[in-house]
Amino acid sequence: MSRTARFVSLAFILTAIFVGSPRMSRADDWLPVDPADLAMKDNPKQPGLDAMILYREVAVDVSKANISGDAEHEYYRIKIFTQEGTKRGHVEVEYDPKYASVVHVEGRTIKPDGSIVKFDGQVLETTIERSSGFKVFAKSFTLPDVQPGCIIEYKYSIQGQPERVLYWGWVVSQDIYTREAHFAYTPYTGYGSNLRPIARRNHLPGNAMPQQQANGSYVMNVQDVPAIVEEPLMPPLRPLQGRVDFVYEDPEGPSITGPSDKYWNHYAEKWNGLMEKFIDKRKALDAELGKIISPSDSPEVKLRKIYARVQQIRNLSAEDYKSEKERKDENIKENNNVEDVLNHGYGYLRQLNYLFVGLARAAGFEATEVYVAPRNSELFQAGMNDLSQVRNELVWVRADSKEYYLDPEADYFPFGLLPWYETSTSGFRVDKHGATMVDTPNPDSSDATLVRNADLSIQPSGEITGTLQADFTGQQGALIRRDERKEDEAGRTKYFENAVKRWLPAGSEFQVSKIANWDDNSQPVHLEGKITVPSLATTAAQRMLMPLDIFQMPQMSDFTAEKRTNSVYIHYPYEEVDDIKLHLPAGYKVEGVPPTKKIDLQAVSCEITATAQGDSVEIKRHFAERNVVFTKDQYPTLRKFFQIVKTNDSAQMVFQNSESAHN
Repeated sequence: MSRTARFVSLAFILTAIFVGSPRMSRADDWLPVDPADLAMKDNPKQPGLDAMILYREVAVDVSKANISGDAEHEYYRIKIFTQEGTKRGHVEVEYDPKYASVVHVEGRTIKPDGSIVKFDGQVLETTIERSSGFKVFAKSFTLPDVQPGCIIEYKYSIQGQPERVLYWGWVVSQDIYTREAHFAYTPYTGYGSNLRPIARRNHLPGNAMPQQQANGSYVMNVQDVPAIVEEPLMPPLRPLQGRVDFVYEDPEGPSITGPSDKYWNHYAEKWNGLMEKFIDKRKALDAELGKIISPSDSPEVKLRKIYARVQQIRNLSAEDYKSEKERKDENIKENNNVEDVLNHGYGYLRQLNYLFVGLARAAGFEATEVYVAPRNSELFQAGMNDLSQVRNELVWVRADSKEYYLDPEADYFPFGLLPWYETSTSGFRVDKHGATMVDTPNPDSSDATLVRNADLSIQPSGEITGTLQADFTGQQGALIRRDERKEDEAGRTKYFENAVKRWLPAGSEFQVSKIANWDDNSQPVHLEGKITVPSLATTAAQRMLMPLDIFQMPQMSDFTAEKRTNSVYIHYPYEEVDDIKLHLPAGYKVEGVPPTKKIDLQAVSCEITATAQGDSVEIKRHFAERNVVFTKDQYPTLRKFFQIVKTNDSAQMVFQNSESAHN
């Protein structure tokens, strides 16, 4: 079936099952436009908005996921009220190119006088960085001639690959108000079609409920859906959204509507059995262990060596998706046990974790697999019987009465350091008796530091030049390594040049001279280079005035808004430690520096001090953020903290020309 034909079939599904909705007969047709909508100046139910969704249709079809892949079709009609709202004319359709493709895009702009401008521009592939810290792919396009008072509408389809189900339901909430929306879901009917889809309501407006149709599909109509307000440093979207998730219940497992302990125990016992079978190769494990550890090693040293060995194995899960043909051409063989993993030298993430568990047990430690909710997308609720919550896997070890939570398949994270989204979260540990609910450790701010040492000189013109050395430790270094893993030396150089320039005043330059420790995740990523800052100082009456904050805080921009809708969600606690030696121009001496300023709210703190040393100044600054979540009510205090920090950082040093002092 061609892409266009599939789009037509999805539009037909919408027409056939939406009761009472306007008819959309062909893919290249559009719904009629109500003159009242064209004349509308504001949303009567929620005045003051920049834009609103007048109408939306969503059709999800997973009926033939095993044959041709699942598909999602979306149609939007949006009213633009303000100049800010015209930004809605730039559309980004997120997708994962490893598993799906955007197969059809149409759009048009309807002007206030009713004239129509059809979209005939390019659809580009872009990358978007989300607040979670991850980058996502998107197809983007810009609708023509979007002005306040216009109506824009567009539709697109996303086609999944066979044997992969991407769309488990409907996301009802959007980032703007929705007046009316219609949803359809056609369940999976291939192998395993006896699985029963269960619709679970999460934060849906009013009495909206999915209604099952005679043909087995589901439909739902909703009105007046409030917007999810997107703000900097906000919690993961999924728990905030109004959505319907269709859970395919295992006919051999417990009901998702039954007792939670029975539900989780069932899967813990089942998954424990799979793990035990996979690691049941004691002879191979003992032989490998003999190559790794020494009898005299302490328990932690043994674990560190086992961890390092597992991280040496090729992690297939961290690589780009490969088709079955590509895997066959590369001769990627199936691993049936830990011995296969060792012999082949590669494995998927669960297999690497299993290998670690097997080796740790062979060394005499208690060890097992742990399943947790990644808190960049989920907040675990044990009472909600839903396996999709626990998408990340760790290992738990007890050695010499100390417990460790480790993620050996996380290639860029050293022993003892979990990726931030696996810290401060919950899940369960497996064994033959069932599930033990666990909470992973809270990270410490010292687990993620940025340490900067600079030796700078002020030129008579006020320009600043000199050298910078920076070390990115813990989470900071691991995330840089992971995010830039595909870049060569030139790509990494460009990344760091741009990163450092974000710390400096506008117009500054940074040239990288050295990047060290890139391939050793036990060491901080080390950076060296040359800084050039345009005139930061001002001169008056043979005096030079200069602010303390040569390194500025980009996070200030996250706290500009006076009001807050969501809680503040910091990915991980962190610290910034600066030591800057600033040499004055010839003929100048230090007349005065601001007194030490310290503000400490325990959850956040910042201290900055400047010390005169002859014809130079040493500036030391220590910022620490120790919490992960701040409530909406705490936001004003947090915002005030950053305002004070900004004031303290901007305090002026005064340098006097010696000739002026002599006169």
